[in-house]
Amino acid sequence: MHTKIKKMIDDNPSRVVGLKQVLKGIIDDTIWCVIVSSDSDEFIKSRIAESVKEKAAVLVENIDSKEALGGLVGIDVPAAVVGLIKISQK
Repeated sequence: MHTKIKKMIDDNPSRVVGLKQVLKGIIDDTIWCVIVSSDSDEFIKSRIAESVKEKAAVLVENIDSKEALGGLVGIDVPAAVVGLIKISQK
C-alpha cells in the first residue's frame, strides 16, 4: 500500500498538508486525492468523509500512521491528512 501512495505523492509534487488546507482544496475543487492516516482523530476522518461525499471525483486513500504519511511527503512531523493538488491547478 505504501508503494502505491508513495508513487502518487512522487508523481504529484503539489500538495497541501493539514485538515484546513485539504478541506479548502476539496471545496475549491483543486484536490484530486486525499490521503488520511488510519491513526488520525475520528473528527478528522469524519470531516474528510463528509466533504468528499459530494465530490465523487476525489479519491481517498488510507495509510497506517501519521508518522508514515509525514515521512512520505517529506516533512519532519506527523501528518494526519494530505491532499494532492490537480496538475492543472499548478
